[in-house]
Amino acid sequence: MTFTIHASKGGHIAQTLRLDPQVAVAKARSLLQTGWEVHITDTAGKRYSPDNFHRLLLVTNAKRHMTPYRELHDL
Repeated sequence: MTFTIHASKGGHIAQTLRLDPQVAVAKARSLLQTGWEVHITDTAGKRYSPDNFHRLLLVTNAKRHMTPYRELHDL
């Protein structure tokens, strides 16, 4: 999945693409610390504000830890 970081500051606008949600959140948080207004969107168009960055991490972490059905039966 691709994540786009949208940032603006002093009339400047920047967009950055990241593949990993942890990297996207880390980059967005570093921009926030330097005064940028930031949000992240995923490929489905869902928008994550800074207050909801943790949700982006929770959702993607949960998907990573899911075991496919057939693997359960192979154990």
